[in-house]
Amino acid sequence: MSVDPAFAEHALRTAREHRATRNPFSDSDGSLTEHWGYTVQALDRQHRELNGELVIGAKLGLTSAAKQRQMGVGVPIVGFVTDTMMVDPKRVRAELGRWAQPRIEPEIAFTTARPLGAHIGLQDVADLVATVSVAADIVDSRYSGYRFGLADVIGDNTSAAGVVLGAPHRLGDIGDLADLRCSVDVNGSVVHRALGSAILGSPLRSLVVLGEHLARMGQTLPAGSVVLAGAMTDAVPLVPAGRYRLRVEGLGEVLLDT
Repeated sequence: MSVDPAFAEHALRTAREHRATRNPFSDSDGSLTEHWGYTVQALDRQHRELNGELVIGAKLGLTSAAKQRQMGVGVPIVGFVTDTMMVDPKRVRAELGRWAQPRIEPEIAFTTARPLGAHIGLQDVADLVATVSVAADIVDSRYSGYRFGLADVIGDNTSAAGVVLGAPHRLGDIGDLADLRCSVDVNGSVVHRALGSAILGSPLRSLVVLGEHLARMGQTLPAGSVVLAGAMTDAVPLVPAGRYRLRVEGLGEVLLDT
């Protein structure tokens, strides 16, 4: 028997509230689909909104070819971002206790200049972008050891937990986003490097994918929304007494002390 989406949403919410982790639902039901995952995610979103959270954007996951092959999918997955997920970089140390197994990933983030809810061609994407910035995506899976299937992670809202935004820039002032160099420095040592092209070949493609997803779901993101284009590198654990510096050439850096 398939896992009831309402049961799954409640179990994930309980785990989040108690900073606990659990086994993935796909352990007991290998037939769970992306549709099931997005149904769970929609229930999660509904509950958050009823409790006063405001959806302010979206985040994409599995945007690299390697991660798509690992999960057996051909397109990225999409989650939502709420106002309570926005974190002041100076407060990450104080906020660390609210997460069970946090990790951090470097991303390129956009704010939108107009609503997005339909297919948009790559040639028109630049007109959709109000600003672009470097961002730190804090993820916190509800599944022990980040072991999950595709439906599980979609239902868990792509492990969304927190977002730290860097300074905004006009897109026209930045070169080709695909060529921007990224580095992740932990306690003074570089642990990851990547190019912007790690995100779907070009981070701007994330907006094309998001438009298609929103059209399928019958949703619209208003102007001024935040869109996280997807991780450029693997995530690193976010632990106490650490210093994390996420740099993207041309966009600056996000510096976090825990």
